[in-house]
Amino acid sequence: MRVATASRRGQPGSQSVLGESRMPAMRRPLVARRGALRRFWRRLGFDGNPMRRGSDRFQAVMRAGLLVLFLAGGPAAAVQVGQGVYVSGLRARQAQTAAWHRVPAVVLRAAPMTAGWLRPRPSPVVLSVRWVLPGGAARTGEITSGEKRAAGNILPVWIDATGRLAHPPRSRLDVAGQAIGAAAATSAVLALVLAAAGRVISRLLDRYRLARWAEDWSAVEPQWTGRR
Repeated sequence: MRVATASRRGQPGSQSVLGESRMPAMRRPLVARRGALRRFWRRLGFDGNPMRRGSDRFQAVMRAGLLVLFLAGGPAAAVQVGQGVYVSGLRARQAQTAAWHRVPAVVLRAAPMTAGWLRPRPSPVVLSVRWVLPGGAARTGEITSGEKRAAGNILPVWIDATGRLAHPPRSRLDVAGQAIGAAAATSAVLALVLAAAGRVISRLLDRYRLARWAEDWSAVEPQWTGRR
């Protein structure tokens, strides 16, 4: 038994069998990728099928063109729109920073904000404040704060060029976030537009193919059925 086992182990064909058993496991990911690529090209219509008609080839070229247009034009459009939104946001921020300024205000009274039955924690409060304009005139207004303030406390507020209360100018981080959102929305809108265009063209091609099939069947049916 030992001699037979040794002879079997020493056979030249055993190494080849072991190598063949290992090769499929090593090549399996590559074969899977190639299979997925073939299925992708077959769905697009570039599989060399002789049964495909001119409309099928046109539809395949159309789909590939829309895909290339999205891959090439999507990033460019997103960058262009994002850059425009970022530049306009910076200009608006600079204008707000130049026209608006902070002034000290005195808290007159604080009242909890009524937010219905669902109140966030901590609950915001409405502060009635009074501030003095550079010319000496006093004005009053209300602001929302996340911290409760006692009457008589001093806190800074933002006012615009007319002396009314205003929100703080947007920061660069806010402007960048708005630009990123605009770029993402541009890519999404472009994808939806191209998908809708491809869908409409495919529907028109389907109607054209159905009409051609009806014409071909009307010409072949009498020969098969003997009816006119």
